[in-house]
Amino acid sequence: MRDLTNQIIIVIEKLFDYSTVQHCMVKKFLLGAVFLLLLSAAGCGEKQIMLMNAPLDTGDKVPYPPSEEELLTSKSFVAFLPVQYAENLSRYHKALSVSFVQSVLEEYGDLKIIDDIRVNRALNRSEFTKLNADLKRSKLRRFEDELVKQAELLGKWLRVRYIVLMRVQPSPEKVDSNDWSTYIRFRIIRVEDPVKNELNHEFTFIFSESNDIWEELGSLVRGRFPLSGFIIESRANRAYVRINIGRKNRIKDEQECKIFRRVRKNIKGSNGGTISSYEVDRIGQLQLFRVQEDFSWGKVPSKFREVIRQGDAVRCY
Repeated sequence: MRDLTNQIIIVIEKLFDYSTVQHCMVKKFLLGAVFLLLLSAAGCGEKQIMLMNAPLDTGDKVPYPPSEEELLTSKSFVAFLPVQYAENLSRYHKALSVSFVQSVLEEYGDLKIIDDIRVNRALNRSEFTKLNADLKRSKLRRFEDELVKQAELLGKWLRVRYIVLMRVQPSPEKVDSNDWSTYIRFRIIRVEDPVKNELNHEFTFIFSESNDIWEELGSLVRGRFPLSGFIIESRANRAYVRINIGRKNRIKDEQECKIFRRVRKNIKGSNGGTISSYEVDRIGQLQLFRVQEDFSWGKVPSKFREVIRQGDAVRCY
């Protein structure tokens, strides 16, 4: 009986030792797995820190850096040539028709309309005497080629990206006695090289249907005009750049943007004088990889890194 008891005790001790070994093995396995996870996390963290630890580039900047106003907005600037009206339009109809088009362009087109005062001051300069006279004569009944060319020169002098020619006149469409309508024609011209007609459109603006027309016109201009930004910082010999537009400007990771250099050019005006303006030359591209709320990081392909500089313009399509 005593021998049997001793055998049982030996078996229990062996089982206890086996369970302990298993417990130790499981414990070591779990500790190893946790260590590997921590190591992996540390490696990922190191990649994030590497960008900020990369040396900040210093040295040459662009010859014509952006202004404070340009850095504060991601929208392309646009100027409206003085809107022309047909007779028999009330001030109320004129104001609402123009405000409607301008609001759609700013809301859906990501455009920033400059003050009319700047445009009128420019038109009073000697360089644009002919444009001013032709505008008063034609009332934009037709978008004449010569007048359009002069408007392009005005846009270059104002240093905007687009200029708009617009005319409002009574609409032949019959509406209810409690409603009203106008007929609107406008043309948006890109004045940066290569110059082109960006958008031609005409429509009947019926006040009672303004919500539907708003959506229709919005769908026409949405995404047509690229967001504009600037390189405000570069690191690691311009392999990585930070631009001043981000998530709130509706850009996203892996989006490609083009890089441009602004240069000053002198153009002969219609009166024989010289008009100084900014033009842009494309010099590279980048791909966004870390988009934050109000700025983003982009990676620049190696073949473009030598030429880009802080202050270069960026267009994200």
